[in-house]
Amino acid sequence: MQPESLRSVAQRLENYFEWYFRIDPDATAWAVTLVSRFNKLVSGTGDALEAKKLLDDTSGVSLGSPWEEMRLALLTLATR
Repeated sequence: MQPESLRSVAQRLENYFEWYFRIDPDATAWAVTLVSRFNKLVSGTGDALEAKKLLDDTSGVSLGSPWEEMRLALLTLATR
C-alpha cells in the first residue's frame, strides 16, 4: 500500500470505528486506543517497529473485516 492509500484506509476506519464504538456498549477503551494509535502511526508519527508492536497488540481481537483491514495495513507498515 502507498502512503496515501494507508491514510485513506485510516480515515475510513476511524469513521467506521467511531460509529461502531458509539453503538456497541461492549466496545472497550482499549480498542478505541488501538484505533487511535493506528491513525497516529499512519499520519506519519511512527515507524516499522511501532507498527509491529501495534500489530501484535491487535491480535486476538476481532471486530470484523474493518479490524482485519487495519491489521493488513499494519502488516504493510511493519514490513517496510
